[in-house]
Amino acid sequence: MIKLKKTLLYLLAMAGITTLCACNLATIETPLNKQKLYFEPIEVVVSLEDNAIPETFQALLNLNDISDRFELTGKVIKAQIGPEDGLRVFEEGGGGSIYLQGANTLVTKVMGESGTFDIDSSLFFVKAGNIVTTRDDKGVWFITGPEDAEFYDIFEAMGYAVATDRLFQLELFRRQGCGRLAEILGEGMVGTDTYIRTMGYSDDELQGFFDALDPEPKAAIQGYVDGINRRISDIRKNTSHLPLEFVGIGALKLIKLDWTRTLTDWTVIDLLGWITLLQRNFDPEAMSQREISNAALFQELADNFPTDENSNGYPDYIDMFEDLRWINDPDALTYIPGSKEMKSALMEIAGQSLYEETFPDLRQVADNMAEIRNNVVEGLKNINAYVKMGSYAWVVSGDKTLSGNPIIYSGPQMGFSVPSIILEGSIRAGGINASGMTVAGIPVMLIGRTPHHAWSMQVGHANTVDYYIEDPADVFLHRTETIKVLGKDDVLLPIYRTSHGPVISPMPYDPATYDPISDGPIISWKYSHWGHELDGANGFLKLIRATDMDEFGEGIELIPVSFHICYADSDGNIAYWMTGRDPVRPEGEWRFPQGFLGLPLEWDSEILIGRSTDRNTTQGFYSGWNNKSNPEYDSPYGPFHRAQVIHDYLSTHNNLTFEDVRDLALNIATSDSFGGGGNPWKFVETYFTNVVNANSTPERAAALAIMASWDGHFVDGGETQWAWGTDRADAWVLMNKWLREVISLTFEDELGTSQSKSTLFNVLLHGLPGTTIINNYNWFQNADPGAPQTADEIIITALDNVLAELGEPPWGIDARGEITYKHSLLGEVHTMPFSSRSTYAQCVEYGTAGPVRIESMFPLGESGNILLGPWFAPVFDPNFFSMTPVFDGFAHREFPLFD
Repeated sequence: MIKLKKTLLYLLAMAGITTLCACNLATIETPLNKQKLYFEPIEVVVSLEDNAIPETFQALLNLNDISDRFELTGKVIKAQIGPEDGLRVFEEGGGGSIYLQGANTLVTKVMGESGTFDIDSSLFFVKAGNIVTTRDDKGVWFITGPEDAEFYDIFEAMGYAVATDRLFQLELFRRQGCGRLAEILGEGMVGTDTYIRTMGYSDDELQGFFDALDPEPKAAIQGYVDGINRRISDIRKNTSHLPLEFVGIGALKLIKLDWTRTLTDWTVIDLLGWITLLQRNFDPEAMSQREISNAALFQELADNFPTDENSNGYPDYIDMFEDLRWINDPDALTYIPGSKEMKSALMEIAGQSLYEETFPDLRQVADNMAEIRNNVVEGLKNINAYVKMGSYAWVVSGDKTLSGNPIIYSGPQMGFSVPSIILEGSIRAGGINASGMTVAGIPVMLIGRTPHHAWSMQVGHANTVDYYIEDPADVFLHRTETIKVLGKDDVLLPIYRTSHGPVISPMPYDPATYDPISDGPIISWKYSHWGHELDGANGFLKLIRATDMDEFGEGIELIPVSFHICYADSDGNIAYWMTGRDPVRPEGEWRFPQGFLGLPLEWDSEILIGRSTDRNTTQGFYSGWNNKSNPEYDSPYGPFHRAQVIHDYLSTHNNLTFEDVRDLALNIATSDSFGGGGNPWKFVETYFTNVVNANSTPERAAALAIMASWDGHFVDGGETQWAWGTDRADAWVLMNKWLREVISLTFEDELGTSQSKSTLFNVLLHGLPGTTIINNYNWFQNADPGAPQTADEIIITALDNVLAELGEPPWGIDARGEITYKHSLLGEVHTMPFSSRSTYAQCVEYGTAGPVRIESMFPLGESGNILLGPWFAPVFDPNFFSMTPVFDGFAHREFPLFD
C-alpha cells in the first residue's frame, strides 16, 4: 500500500499534476528542472509557504523515500543527497549519457493548513567527477571541469572553496552589506547598520535585480550561494570545523551567543547586498560628502574673507575657493597622454549669485555627516571589515620590452586586514579559462588573466554623486526596517527617499521630529550607478571570456563602477579604459549640492559621457596610481600626483625585462609623500634650491647637500634595503617636515588644518612659477606683519624651523615603520616593514600563444580559517600565513600558465 502511494505520487508529478486544491505551498529551488550538475552530493532546497505544514513534507528521489534526510530552517527545508540515497550519477567512460544514466526525478509533497496539498517535481541530471577542486602548496584553489559544465556547478564549487577559507569573513561581509552587524556585535553597530540600510536597497529591490539577470550570471550567483551553504551544512555536521570567531564574538561581548543562530544559511539577497556595497566601497565618491564639504568651506571663507584684497573684481572668498577647488588642471598627469586648456570657473559662481546669508548653512551638517561616516569607517576597521581603496598599474608594449612582448602589472591597494580581503584562484570549466584575484563574496575574478589577455583594476574617482537640498513636501517614506540588536530591543528604522534618492541628512530622518534649525536642510543622495550595480555580473563574464580587444571593450560598457583598466593581450596590444556610468551634466555649478547657489540642475543617468579609452599609445605604456583619466576629464588633481614616479620611470627606460616591470612595484612602494606614495620633492627642487642658495648659511647649505644626494626613496641605504631596511633616509625626513612646514606657514592663517595636505601642496605649486593655473589669491601674504610674507621668505623660515627642530642628523634610524596585521579578537598576528604597497599583485607577459610568464603575490595566505584548540588556544590553518615569505619581501611567485 505504501509503495502504491509512492508510485501514485510519482505518476501525478510526472503527469504534470503538481497542485491539488492548493497553489505554491512548496517550491523546489534547487536542483532546477532540467539542470545538469557536475558534482555530488547534491543539495536539495525546498521553500515552504506560510500555510504549509512542514511536518507533512515528503520527498521521493527516483521513487526512494528520502523525507528523513531533510532539515527545516525557517521556511526552507534542505537535504544533501548522494548515491546512497538513490541518486543516479553518470560516470564518464561507462557508456550511455548523462541524460539516461544520470537522470533523476525528485518529487515533493506537503500538506496545507486547510487540508489541501501540493506536489512539486524536478528532473535533473548528474555527471560525476567533472567539477574538481584542487589546491596548490599555498592553498590556492583550482576549479576544473568540462567545456559544457553548467555555470551553477562551477560557481557552487567556487562558493564552497571560498567558504572553506573565509567563512567568518564572509559572515561579516554579508552582515555589512545588509546592515545586520548589530545582531552579533551589539548596539555599537546600530549607526553602521542605519547608514548602510538608508543608502541601500530593500530586499524586494535586490530580488528584482536578481530576477532580471541573464541566465548565466543568475546561475553563477545561485551556485555561489549554494556552495557557501554546502560548507555551512558540513560544519553543522562536524562542529570541530567551526571557525573560532563564531564562538569568540560571544566571549568578547561577555554573553553566550548561539553560533547556530548566527551562522544561518545564505540567500541570494545576502550576496547581492554585499556585491552592491562593495562596489560603492570601490567608488570613493559614493559615500563621500565632497559637495557638502565644499559648501561648508565656501561659507566659512565667505564669513572670514568677504572683501576684495586683490582688487580683481571678486571677493577674496571666491578667489580662495577657486584656488582650492579648481575644475581641471591641464598640468595634471593622465593615463591617456595629451594636453588640455585650462577651464576657469570663477564666472560660474559669480554669474549665478554671490554668497548670501539666506543660503542654508551647511557647516554643522558637514560636521554631522563626517562624524557619522567616520564612526562607520572606524567600526568596520575594528572588526576587519573595512574595504580600503587605492591601486596602481602599468602596461608596457613590446616596443619597450627586451623580449618584444607586452607586460602588465596590477597592484590593487585594499589594505591589510586579517585575513586579507583578497583570495586567488583559477577556473577552467564551462567556457571560462581564467585565474586571478577575487574578494570573498564576489563570484567573479576582479583582476586576472586568460590565455588571451590580462587586465588590471584601479579606482577611477569618477563624479558619480550629487546631493540635493530637498523640500520636506518632496520626501516620502520608502519602507520601515527592523534592526535587531544583540542584547537590546529592536530598532525601527524608517527609510525616506525623494525622486533623487535616499535622504541621507539628517540620518535617520523622521518628519515628526525634524527641525530645520538644528538638523539643517534635508539632503538627498543621487547616485549615477543606482539600479545598475548588477550590470557588472554580465560585464565581468564578458571581460573574462573575451577573445579579442573589441569584445573586452564590450564588457567594459557593462561595468557600472568607475575603474581604470589597463590591458595586454597575446595579439601584442596594450590598451586603457575608464569604466563606469558617468552622466552628462548640464552647464552649471556642480561643486555644491544642488539648490545651494540657485535652482537645482538635473541629469539623466542613462545619458553618459563618452568612454575614456585609448589603444596602443605611441608612448609605449599606460600607467597610473588613481590619477586623472584623460586631459578632458574634469578632476581635482593638480601638477603633483604620486603616479608621477611610475610615469617618470617608464618614460625614461626601454628594453625592459620582466623583472624590471615587476620590480617597479618595489621601487615606487618605497616612495612616500603625504602618506600615499610619490615624491613631491621633484616638483619644488629647483625653486627651493635657488631660494636657499640665494639666502645661504652653512646650515642651509648642509641641508641642500643632503637633498642633492637623495635617491628619492624614503628607505635609506639604496635598492638592497628597499624590502627589509629599517631606516628612513635623512633626506626624506627633511623633505617631509620642510614641505609640511611650508604648507603650514602658507595656509594655516587662512584655513587652519582642515584641508588635505596633498591638495594644499598643489595650490602651493600654483603659486610658484611654471604652472598653467595661477592662483587668484595671494596665499603667501600673512596678516601678522612679523610673519613671512612671500614664498621665498616662507621657504627659508620653514627650513630654519625644521632644522632647529631636528637637530643633528641622522634622523631616520629605525623609523621606517611597520604594517601591522591585527585580528579583531586575537590582536596582532603578524608584522612586516612599511611600504606604500598593494594588497595583491600580478605580473603577466604575453607571447603570441598566450602568457609566457605569470607571477603573483598577496599577504598572509589563502585561508583565514582559525579553529578553537585545546584550552581555547587558536589553531591557524596551515595556509593562514603561507604567503608571507612571498609577499613580505616582494618576492612574487610563479603561477601556472594555461595549457
